[in-house]
Amino acid sequence: MELRHLRYFIMAAEEANISRAAARLNISQPAVSRQIRDLESELEVTLFKREPQGLSLTPAGEMALTQAITILRSAGQLTNSMQAFSNVGRQITLKVGFIPTALPGLLTEGLKHFNREHSEVCIQIFEMHPGEQIAALRRGEIDLALPGAASSKVKAEFFTRSLRTTPLGMVVPTDHPLANRKTVDLVDFAQDPFLSLNEERFPGREAMHQRLFKLAKINPKAGLHASGLNEILGLVGSGAGVALVPTDLNRMQSSGVIFLKLRRPTMTFNFSAVWRDSDHRTAIKAFVKVLASIEQA
Repeated sequence: MELRHLRYFIMAAEEANISRAAARLNISQPAVSRQIRDLESELEVTLFKREPQGLSLTPAGEMALTQAITILRSAGQLTNSMQAFSNVGRQITLKVGFIPTALPGLLTEGLKHFNREHSEVCIQIFEMHPGEQIAALRRGEIDLALPGAASSKVKAEFFTRSLRTTPLGMVVPTDHPLANRKTVDLVDFAQDPFLSLNEERFPGREAMHQRLFKLAKINPKAGLHASGLNEILGLVGSGAGVALVPTDLNRMQSSGVIFLKLRRPTMTFNFSAVWRDSDHRTAIKAFVKVLASIEQA
């Protein structure tokens, strides 16, 4: 007796019909009939009454069905309990740093797709600002960073791959005079204080601002330096100033702010994956490939 005999018997009992059982099992009807006859022969009993309207269980079949279900359940429990032992030596853990804008859409969808195909890889995610991610990557504390844009220095030091491009836009308080505009130019904000992000946490942002101000031929007032993305949105919402931000920041819930499309000058961020060489390079590249395949919303 083999487990497949019991599976075919249970399916035939559930369907009360050999044809429907065969369809659910995705095998031929004669194969199901043969396996059930073999089981009856081995047990030396008749399991079904075969009638024109279908199958019905004999008293022996009723008892056999209860036992068969118990046996298959026990076999399933055995398989599950051995799973942890079979994965010993094969489980790979990847530690991934990310900024909040990566979580909605990109990272969650990427994890969903990747986990279906790579059950041998366990991915742990850690929210970190970009500067912290790169430092953690250097120390070997994470395997992969999702810091947003990667600077030329980072590209020279690590492996990188662009995952998607994001336009730069403006975020303003809801009561700002230009809040009802569909598009704006940077020069429109020449008299506004500009908020920025801490340079240590978000390296390169200050230089980016200066390049754009030069292109727009403005020299606006400097505002506060925020330590994180949620903080800069909160400061804008409080009326402390305006900010240049990647437009995907609008995925983060924040009250009191409006995101505006920047017409001139234009600039895009290349949201990148950054990783170091390691023994897990194959798994890292596979995960990065999945992230790159996620369609931009």
